[in-house]
Amino acid sequence: MIWPVDLAADRLDDGEVSLCPYSSADAEGLFAAVRDDRVWAHLPRQIPRTAADLDAVMWASVGDAARIVFTIRVAGMTVGTTSVHYDPAEPDGVEIGSTMLDPATWGTGINTRAKHLLIRELFAAGASWIQFRTDERNGRSAAAIRKLGATDLGVRQDRLVRRDGTVRRSRFFRLERPANCD
Repeated sequence: MIWPVDLAADRLDDGEVSLCPYSSADAEGLFAAVRDDRVWAHLPRQIPRTAADLDAVMWASVGDAARIVFTIRVAGMTVGTTSVHYDPAEPDGVEIGSTMLDPATWGTGINTRAKHLLIRELFAAGASWIQFRTDERNGRSAAAIRKLGATDLGVRQDRLVRRDGTVRRSRFFRLERPANCD
């Protein structure tokens, strides 16, 4: 896989759900979408208290050359964010993660549709596999990842530190490149 991945377009779209690279213009809408504390329950960072704080967090992520950060929109309205992470030590694949969605979209299929847009593009760009991870305590996220067809690789100690100072244990999943994707 060649990184940074050259996605087919600056906007991935299925007609209603779209993903675009994050920009500061997205900060107010994203803050409104993810300001519910439940969104941050399993994430290893402090909860931003303003749109400007969230924008700073997002730009710290965007500035990482091994990460592409997307804003998720439904019918033009910002509902969340997700990212593609690349690890040069594992160049054959990538991880999709750091997903945060407005709780009003939970269980509606928006997450699945957004992930399918990325999965299609990443396999077309040459990824052999795509990894996902979630906090071992986040059953809702694990169930959503299983719906994508990813194989559960089990729980192991992670490098991420929870807000309470404990080192996170994460459940890892992997989706292999389909044979018909050549």
